[in-house]
Amino acid sequence: MKKNILTIIILAMCLINIVLSAVLIFVMVPTANKSITLINKVAQIIDLELESPDNGMANIGVSDIETYLIDERLTCLLSKSGDTDHYAVLYLSLSLNKTHDDYTELKDYISQYENNMKEIVGDEFSKYTIDEARVMKDKIKDQVLIRIQELFQSDFIINVSFGNIMFGQ
Repeated sequence: MKKNILTIIILAMCLINIVLSAVLIFVMVPTANKSITLINKVAQIIDLELESPDNGMANIGVSDIETYLIDERLTCLLSKSGDTDHYAVLYLSLSLNKTHDDYTELKDYISQYENNMKEIVGDEFSKYTIDEARVMKDKIKDQVLIRIQELFQSDFIINVSFGNIMFGQ
C-alpha cells in the first residue's frame, strides 16, 4: 500500500512539474521575445547613430561622381550684425551620383533650376551673420544640400561645395 501512495505522489509531482513548466513557457517566452525585439531596435538605432552621414558618399567611386559647377559667382546678403551689410561671395558646385536611378532623368533639369538653387543658397546664408556664417559653413552646406534634394525630390545630388568663399562688407 505504501508503494502505491509513493507512486501516486511521484506521479502527482511529475504532473505538477509539467503544468508549471508549461506555464513558465507560456509566460516567459512572449516576454523574452518582446525583450529581444526591443534590444534589436535599440541596437539598430545605435548602429545608425554610429554611421557617418557621409557614408553614402564614401561608397561611391570617384569615377561615379560628376561635378556640376554653376559658372556665375553668387553674392549672398548675410544677416545684419551692427549697422553694416555683410556679404558672402562664392561659387556653387554640386556632386552628382552617376549610378543613381534618377541621374539620367534629372541631370538635364539642373540647369533649368539654377536660379532656384541660387535662391536656396542665398536664403540659407541670410539666416546667419558674418561671424556665424564663417563658423557654421558646414551646417549651411548641409541645409543647402537637404533643400536642393527636396527641390529635385531625389538624393542623386550627394554633396554641395562652396568654392572660393569670401566674406566682406
